[in-house]
Amino acid sequence: MRELKMVTESYPHTLPLKDGRVTSNKVHLNFTEFKYAHEAFDDQVENLTYDVCEMAVGTFFQALDFNKPMRLLPVVCLGSFHHGSIWYDPAHGVVTPEDLKGARVAVRAYTQTTGMWCRGALQEQFGITPDDVTWVTTEAPHVAGYVSPPNVIRAPEGTEVKELVASGDCKAIILGPRMAKGTSLKPVIPNVDEAVAVWREKHHAYPINHMITVTDELIEKDPEAVQEVYDMLKKGFEIAKAAGELSPAIRIGEDEVWHTLEVCMDYCLSQKLITRKFSREEIFAPVV
Repeated sequence: MRELKMVTESYPHTLPLKDGRVTSNKVHLNFTEFKYAHEAFDDQVENLTYDVCEMAVGTFFQALDFNKPMRLLPVVCLGSFHHGSIWYDPAHGVVTPEDLKGARVAVRAYTQTTGMWCRGALQEQFGITPDDVTWVTTEAPHVAGYVSPPNVIRAPEGTEVKELVASGDCKAIILGPRMAKGTSLKPVIPNVDEAVAVWREKHHAYPINHMITVTDELIEKDPEAVQEVYDMLKKGFEIAKAAGELSPAIRIGEDEVWHTLEVCMDYCLSQKLITRKFSREEIFAPVV
């Protein structure tokens, strides 16, 4: 039996692979647990520590741009509309999208996928381009060698990203819903649901944050193991779907995710996160 090292958070469709509801007589998955999967990204991109690893799609495309030997399994782990993921602290007054021109906005990393989706929406729907804002980050990019645009600056070492908006240093902050929960922050984009509806009507897509990657080495040495992992993930997906536990963002299969990935690549290219778009053959592991 092939032993594989894997990282993914415990979502409704991945938990069955961890708790024994989905098993295999071909592969055994040894999970390394993190509070949040993004804690594994740097290590995976640089060292390929894991055979199978959840990864933000923005990070994946950057890794591909730097010829890192990995590809996607067409399995969405996490996704959401992010019009409501840019926030302001009401203690410092109301902030609207128009107020972001010339302002400083905090974000964990410029390359963070949530930020990529936010900036795309701000540019398309409110005319705020990435160059209109000074982006203040607390983390380096996940892909070594990537050079951020000149309007991206690093906060002093040890700064917590939420401190930047609480102190008034930054007018707004980009945080995923999980990270903003329990705060007094309010969304910069008014009428978020209406803005989402307009975006959805234009793109007919549902933003993806994280998917599953596999290393090229595993694909080359043991393609059957790659197919087996994908089959296990499909079983987990079906279990969660039958239980009504999946959000519309969670999809599986190339055709289900391809259009959204095209939108993602368009945004990444316009925001100087990648230098070109990639083909299906470059992106996906060969599974059925």
